[in-house]
Amino acid sequence: MNPYWKFRMRPPMAGLAIAVLRFGGPATDDVTAAALPKDPCALLKPAEIQSALDPKANVGSGVPATGTLPLGVSCTYTWGPRTNEWGQSSLGITVIDASKAWQGRSPEAIQRGVVSKTRTGGPDASLIPGVGDAAVFTFEARLHNATAEAYFKAKAVHLSVAFHRGDALQHKEKVIALLKQAAARL
Repeated sequence: MNPYWKFRMRPPMAGLAIAVLRFGGPATDDVTAAALPKDPCALLKPAEIQSALDPKANVGSGVPATGTLPLGVSCTYTWGPRTNEWGQSSLGITVIDASKAWQGRSPEAIQRGVVSKTRTGGPDASLIPGVGDAAVFTFEARLHNATAEAYFKAKAVHLSVAFHRGDALQHKEKVIALLKQAAARL
């Protein structure tokens, strides 16, 4: 995968960190250390991604990345032809250890940071009910990225599923469903 596209697919971890710092305030109850999955690619199967996002495609095995350890782990699936508009279609799964990424922040501050993305994540941003302690969907039109992310206080992790394709926004509900599937396997 072209390094430029790989960078564009990474979840906006820095954006979340800034939101937590901006809205979070000082910590009163530090987040406990998380157990990151040994294989982030086990959170979603290629057949599940293919079925949800592109039934005609052949989604192969994901490529795990541990270059962000000890902060987090990720897995990226790519498929289809490369286009001049957005490159290849891809789905990235990232799990971040909240205790390390947002050291010194309370779980409530991290939750507020996630929820604040409904105000800063574009006109299509919305809360996602029924997953984690705080979850949101955001869409970055300029980058063709639809992202569903959630914070899990008890597990001290932040999970994101980011779909990259020209029509990514049309798959909002499917991206949210994939987030929920991945969350069930944490």
